[in-house]
Amino acid sequence: MFSKGRLIGIGFGLFALISLVATYDYSRGRLPQTDSPLVADVLAATTARDCGRDATEIVTRYIPLGTEQAQAEQVLESVTIVPPKPWFWRPVIENSTAWDGASLEALRTIKATAFGNNLLRIHLSFAEKKVKRVAAEVVCRFD
Repeated sequence: MFSKGRLIGIGFGLFALISLVATYDYSRGRLPQTDSPLVADVLAATTARDCGRDATEIVTRYIPLGTEQAQAEQVLESVTIVPPKPWFWRPVIENSTAWDGASLEALRTIKATAFGNNLLRIHLSFAEKKVKRVAAEVVCRFD
């Protein structure tokens, strides 16, 4: 009926086709589900290849200069996504906040793919418990 070589070839062909579809699907990355309008705006303004893109203007709309420190921290806590639930890789979600005197640097995962993450890095400087300076960028990490 079928020779061994032909069956092996068909098996490799099917494996290659499935791998190609899965790789293409997850290399694009799925838009994450989020309740955060900040994340939604950043994702709408960027693409997966926008590594190092300045997002200060977008973040400043949600954390304007003069915002109270507690309110700014509350906005940062709302920057979350619901990671995708793929069947062949486990998404890594990086969320961290580091204080350095009167400065705060927050990293938040805004998009997770099988090949790396897009993170939103937000740097806030405070004076008298109010936001004095805002800087933000989209950072890509490839694992």
